[in-house]
Amino acid sequence: MEKFLTAGPIKRKPTLQYEPSSTPTQKKTRRYDEVYIGLGFTSMLRLVAAMEPTYKLKSEKHYRTDMLEDIVGKVERKVKALISEEAGPFLSFTTDCWSGDTEALMSLTCHFIDHNWDRKQVLLNAKTMLGSHTGEYIGDMFISLLEHWDISHDRVVLVLRDSGANMVKGLRLAEIPDLSCSAHTIQLVVNDGINSQRVVLDINAKLKNIAKHFNHSVLAKQKLKKIQQELGLPEHSILQSEPTRWNSTLHMMQRMVEQKRALNNYAREYGKIATLSPDQWDIASNLIDTLEPMEEVTLEVSKSEASISCVIPSIAVLKMILQTEGPNTIGIKTLRESMLQSLQRRFQKMEDTQCLVLATLLDPRYKGHVFSEGTLDKAKRWIKEEHAVVSEQLKMATSAEEGLHSKQRRVEVEEVPGPSSVIDQMYANILGPHGSPTQESDEDHLISDQLQHYLQEPVINRQTGKPLEWWKQNASRLHLLAPLARKFLCPPPSSVPSERVFSEIGNIYDKKRSNLKGEHAEQLCFLHDNLRFLNWQY
Repeated sequence: MEKFLTAGPIKRKPTLQYEPSSTPTQKKTRRYDEVYIGLGFTSMLRLVAAMEPTYKLKSEKHYRTDMLEDIVGKVERKVKALISEEAGPFLSFTTDCWSGDTEALMSLTCHFIDHNWDRKQVLLNAKTMLGSHTGEYIGDMFISLLEHWDISHDRVVLVLRDSGANMVKGLRLAEIPDLSCSAHTIQLVVNDGINSQRVVLDINAKLKNIAKHFNHSVLAKQKLKKIQQELGLPEHSILQSEPTRWNSTLHMMQRMVEQKRALNNYAREYGKIATLSPDQWDIASNLIDTLEPMEEVTLEVSKSEASISCVIPSIAVLKMILQTEGPNTIGIKTLRESMLQSLQRRFQKMEDTQCLVLATLLDPRYKGHVFSEGTLDKAKRWIKEEHAVVSEQLKMATSAEEGLHSKQRRVEVEEVPGPSSVIDQMYANILGPHGSPTQESDEDHLISDQLQHYLQEPVINRQTGKPLEWWKQNASRLHLLAPLARKFLCPPPSSVPSERVFSEIGNIYDKKRSNLKGEHAEQLCFLHDNLRFLNWQY
C-alpha cells in the first residue's frame, strides 16, 4: 500500500481482480469506494491513478454526502439489531467528553455479554456537544442517546464515567446508575501521594528538568548516547512525564534510574543539568517500588476483557502493599501514608455498592474471599433480591419476544374461559393466595442452596482462569446464578473504552481538516469502529 502513496513513478501496474458480474465498471466503482473509506481523498486519487490510470474517481462530495449517509444508516441498523437481539436485557456503558480546537464530543460505548458468554463492545456515539457542558445538559444528552438506540432505563446496569462534577451531576439527574472510572481514581491517589511530600516533589522537578534538557537538544542526545555506549548501558531515550498520560511519572523515573550512571557522567563532563544526590536516587528507587503495583492495577482494569469484579480485590491488595513497611519504604513513608488515606477515602463505599459486590461474588476467581467482615452476608441478601428482579426481567423479555412472533396464540389465550362453576371459583380463590408464599419460599431456598454450593467450590486461577468461559461451562448447573453473572460481569471497571475513542477522534481532527463539521466527524468515528459489523461489505 505504501508504494502506491509515494511520489515516485510506479513501473508495474497491479492487476485488478473483479468478482463475476455483468457490469465490471460498477464492480470497479464499488471496490474503489470501499478503499476510500480508509484513506484521505488525495491519497486515494494517487492510489487509483497508479492502479488504473483510465479510471476517473468520483468527486469528494459524493463520498461525503450520498455514500457516507447510506453506509452510516446500514451500520446503525446492524448495531440496533445487535443490541436488541443478541445483547439480552442487560447493558453497561462508558462515557466521556472530549474538547478539540473547534468541536466538543461526548462518547458512548455499550458493553454486554451475549448468549455464548462472549464479551462484546460497540461504539454507539461520538456526539457533538453544543453550548455549556453543564450537568443538566449532559444528563439530557445521555437520555437522548439512549432513546435514539431504543434502550430503556431498566436495561442499564451501570455507566462508567470520569469524576468530573458535571458528569457526576448529569448522570444523577438522569437517574442512571453510575460509577467513577477506577483507573482514573487510582491515578488521583498517586497524585495525592506525590504532592504530599516535599522531597518527592523536588526529585520529580529535577527529573522533569533533565528530561526537558534532552528532549529539546539533539546535541545533548548525541552526547548521552556516546556515554551510554562507553558504559554499556541500553541506548534508550530519556522520557518526559506528561500530566494527561497515566503512569508517565513512573516511566520517567524508571528510565532515569536505569540511566543513572550515564546522567551522572554527563553532568560531570558537560554540566547543564543538575542530577540527583545519592540519597535522592535511593528515594527515587523506593518510589518506583511503590508506584509499580499501582501501574499494574491500572493496566489490569484498563484491559478490554476486564470486569468491575476486579475492583474490590485490586484495592484490597493495594491497601495491603501500602501498609507494609520495609527497606524499600525508607524516605517515602509520608507519601505512602497519604496514598493509603487517599485510597481508603476514595474507595470507602465500594463494599456498599451493590454492582461491585455482586460482580466480585459472581467472579469464580474471587467469590467471597476478598470481602471484609459482614459484606458476604449482605451480598447473599442482595443475590436473593436481584434474582427476583432479574427473573421478572427475563420473563418480560421472553413474553415480548413471543408476542412479536405469535399474536394468534396470544388471542387464543385471551379467549380461554374462566372457572365454569362456583366450586371452581372458590378453588381458584383459595389456591391462588395460599400458593404464592410457598412458591416464593421455595425459590428463595433454591437460590440460597445454589449460591452456597457455588461458594464452597474452589476458586479458579486468578491469572489464567477465564470467568466467562467458566460460566459458559457451568451455566446449566447453576441456572439460577448464571443470569446474575451475565448481568453483573458485563460492566468494565474503567471508562478507558470511551477514552480510546478520542484517540481516534484526535486523528480525524487535525490542522489540515479544521473545517471538518462535527456531524461528519461523528459519522467517521462511528464507521471507523463499527464497519466490522457489516463484514466490510457495504
